[in-house]
Amino acid sequence: AAVLDILKQEVADIATWNEPKGGYFISFEAMDGCAKAIVAKCKEAGVKLTGAGATFPYGKDPKDSNIRIAPSFPTPDEMKQAADLFVLCVKLVSVEKLLENK
Repeated sequence: AAVLDILKQEVADIATWNEPKGGYFISFEAMDGCAKAIVAKCKEAGVKLTGAGATFPYGKDPKDSNIRIAPSFPTPDEMKQAADLFVLCVKLVSVEKLLENK
């Protein structure tokens, strides 16, 4: 719930995601060409995510847009911090992508 709340508040205008009804995996869709960069930026900041495109055969997402968020082990406070950092990385990478395309 913490992750979904932050996503809704912070990146609803630039991304989409599913809201799990029976599990806890969140399938996050960033702007095309951004998933690998978001995952890398999160890793640099200390948040480990499932590899970009992990849900695709051989891990190859043709749009480089999908990230599976799997909040498995963090405490609620750690999850909030990780989600805050994730949305910051989504915003940074998205802005970089938009500027690149100008």
